[in-house]
Amino acid sequence: MKMTRLMKLVALLRKNSYPNHRILQSKLRTLDATSMYSVSQKTVQRDVKYLRDVYNAPIAFDNGKRGYYLTDLNWKFEVPQLDEDEMKAVTLGARLAETIMPQPIAGEIQSAAETLLCNNLSGLEPNTVLISLVAQGARIPVKPEIFREVFEAWQTRRGLTVKYKKGMTGKILEYLLEPQVLSFYDGLWYLKAVIITQDGETLPEQKPTIRTLALHRFQFAAIYPGSFEPDMRLIEEVNDGKLFNFPTIDEIVLRFTDYGIPYALENYESVLIDEQPDGSLLVTIYDAIDFKIVNLVLNEGGAVQVISPPELAEKVIEQAKRVIEKQKEK
Repeated sequence: MKMTRLMKLVALLRKNSYPNHRILQSKLRTLDATSMYSVSQKTVQRDVKYLRDVYNAPIAFDNGKRGYYLTDLNWKFEVPQLDEDEMKAVTLGARLAETIMPQPIAGEIQSAAETLLCNNLSGLEPNTVLISLVAQGARIPVKPEIFREVFEAWQTRRGLTVKYKKGMTGKILEYLLEPQVLSFYDGLWYLKAVIITQDGETLPEQKPTIRTLALHRFQFAAIYPGSFEPDMRLIEEVNDGKLFNFPTIDEIVLRFTDYGIPYALENYESVLIDEQPDGSLLVTIYDAIDFKIVNLVLNEGGAVQVISPPELAEKVIEQAKRVIEKQKEK
């Protein structure tokens, strides 16, 4: 149990998120679902001291960010290495879990994979099977050599120069950026970054330009000299499920009828559903992305109706009008 805790602790430190005692204690407790062991704040303190004393771990505490970090991200935790086949199994297992397993099981499997891989950074060298599996495991593959550059820049807090192909126009933009958060979401790899320059033009520092970029659209990526400090606000946003900065609505009420009823029962918690005398379902959704709700209503072809707010209902009507007008064009 102790070695597993230490491996998990190192994996957390490598995430650049400055975990404090409370966070480390909470994460380490997930390794002990039976509560057989006592994981207290003192346990965390002892583990940190043990890593420093026995493994010479360069762990420091940042008073400003109130959390631990590694002063040298090239430091390796010298524990027995996984061989290539084991690493492939771990990576594939984590990827499959993300695709087919419900929460919290998927999260637990991913967490275990991160722990096992935390010291196997040698497996992320060029042309290895693992980096290919990680890059190609997405719905739209990422070139392994590009994934390697992005991963190393993110992990070592160094800048990136990239050529990025915009999805709507196909235009190629050149960025110098800070790779703040690397995330796997809905089967695709994304990078949430602070843009420093665009096509050679320096962007204002007073109001940083934040972009979430899809890795499969990267045409080129190379590590840039220098380093940057992690933006804790961006890290916390992604941890809170806000990888994309889409506008959200605090509270939405939808009515599901006919063939929309099974969809509601399968996709929303029972506490959000209120069955009506006529058999329809009223579903209350909190903090929802508006365009996703508009798409849901249109896709269900009349089986889902916006009850509130009225401005969202108007968006559905306007979008439906545009679809009808487009279909009438010859």
